[in-house]
Amino acid sequence: MYYVSIHTNDTMSQIQLNKEIIQRYFEAYNNKEEAIFDEIIAPDYIDHGQTAYMGAPGIGVAGAKNDFKKSLDKLDDFNYVVEAMIASPSYPDLVGTYWKGSLTPKATSSGTPQTNKIMVRGISIYRIQNGKMVETWHVVDHLPSKT
Repeated sequence: MYYVSIHTNDTMSQIQLNKEIIQRYFEAYNNKEEAIFDEIIAPDYIDHGQTAYMGAPGIGVAGAKNDFKKSLDKLDDFNYVVEAMIASPSYPDLVGTYWKGSLTPKATSSGTPQTNKIMVRGISIYRIQNGKMVETWHVVDHLPSKT
């Protein structure tokens, strides 16, 4: 019995391009480069994950930038590492990631500097069309704080 792949090199190339778009998304956060969102986010983008923690989904490039700005407002520093990235020829428009983040909250309202880092991890699924992110879903888990 022989296995014949029905997936073309075009499909595999598209999967690689989609993974690179998601890498750029994480680069935007880690390097604090909001302008990257203009390159990789579709005008009709919906961040379904924002519904859970902000009450409404983020919409479009402006929604992605607003989420980014809220992170900058609340955190002195953050760094996200993609531990695994998965994409399949069966669903070439979807990219899944397992990621971890190290976050340093800003000083408290009393002016006391924050010394505890917050460790988070999550699973996100991104849908890509025509070289742009059009939908995102997140599940985020906060790990115990470390100093």
